[in-house]
Amino acid sequence: MTAHPPETLLPAELSAKITTFVIRLRVKHGFLVGPGEAGDALRAAGVVDVLSKRQLRDALRAVLISRPEQARIFDHEFNTFFRAEGSPAPPELPPLLPETEAPGAEQETETTPKKQQDGEGQAPAPAPPQPGGAPELTTVKAQPQSESKDDSDDSGGDFQTVQTRLSPNAGAGGEVRAEEGDLRELLRAATALIRAVELGRSRRLRPMARGPKLDARRTLRAAARTAGDPALLRWLGRPRRSPRFLLVLDGSRSMGRDATLLLRFAHALSLRTRRVEVYAFSTGLTRLTPYLRHALPGQPLTLPDLGEAWGGGTRIGENLLQLARQERERVNRDTLVLILSDGLDTGEPEVLERAMRDLKARAGRVIWLSPLAALPEYQPVQRAIMAALPYLDALLPAGGMEDLQRLGRRIQQRN
Repeated sequence: MTAHPPETLLPAELSAKITTFVIRLRVKHGFLVGPGEAGDALRAAGVVDVLSKRQLRDALRAVLISRPEQARIFDHEFNTFFRAEGSPAPPELPPLLPETEAPGAEQETETTPKKQQDGEGQAPAPAPPQPGGAPELTTVKAQPQSESKDDSDDSGGDFQTVQTRLSPNAGAGGEVRAEEGDLRELLRAATALIRAVELGRSRRLRPMARGPKLDARRTLRAAARTAGDPALLRWLGRPRRSPRFLLVLDGSRSMGRDATLLLRFAHALSLRTRRVEVYAFSTGLTRLTPYLRHALPGQPLTLPDLGEAWGGGTRIGENLLQLARQERERVNRDTLVLILSDGLDTGEPEVLERAMRDLKARAGRVIWLSPLAALPEYQPVQRAIMAALPYLDALLPAGGMEDLQRLGRRIQQRN
């Protein structure tokens, strides 16, 4: 029989650091790790020399990696997280233009030559944003410093061109405000959607005002109040199951005004039924249900700063995977998942395919609403749409109010 090496008691600080590292892999990179894997990691670290960075890395890798492609991500995160004390940290670079306004705004800086201030030799305007959340290119011209003060007065020579790329995931920030001028039309569309979702009747008998079966026990209890005379009969029946809706809204820059319209539609649906959950995502995921439930109908819909969930890039797969885990206990066969996105994604299609497979296995139906699908001769050629198509019950247009009003009818046609 092989003897196993005895486990050593880890210091409390190291145990907490390993647990934090496991949480980092789960939240940041979508590793399928939880409390069980965290306990395995602590036990694995207890049988190796924790002073050896290589042994600790190999021990944690053996219990935290489930796929070969995760090895590179794990090694990078391990080297960053468990950096030895005294080793130089990555330098923190200051922003290139700490006081500049939004890209494209014209302003003068101290390094701008006088002839440029007078209108001569203006720098070219920044390139417009690329579709699908592509990074923007900004060109800044800076005058090189002179060796002496006298030379700087006569300097009118060469300029050094510096090109920087704005982050493709940067969000616009600020509050989200949507007018409610078309609330009645949106409420009608939401009502039609609820009626279109046919779920059948419940398997269990429940008390009803009128049903196919007499509830003898409740009838006799009621007869005790009328001297044993069953004046009021009680009934049992199988009521229709109420559908549950899970809406996930793409709030990235590429959605534009369509995101605001679909946000108002989600608000209208939450006014018609309480069995609805609404999330928004861009590079991060945020639950909007509490904000929508407290919003007053007939007034402009105002949400606080949603941070990474609005106005940035697009990470559909990562956010849908996080959503599938958060809603794992509540998504069932009575749930209709509505993904409201144009499908322009900067993430990996494999992650999106994994998230869609998880949602499809639990939900009753999964429907993708795309503003681009309303365009003439639209073809689902986006990588995200192609990865999600095998798991979708329908890919429907959502380019305006008419598409939302026809949504319930289109769903009924696919029943």
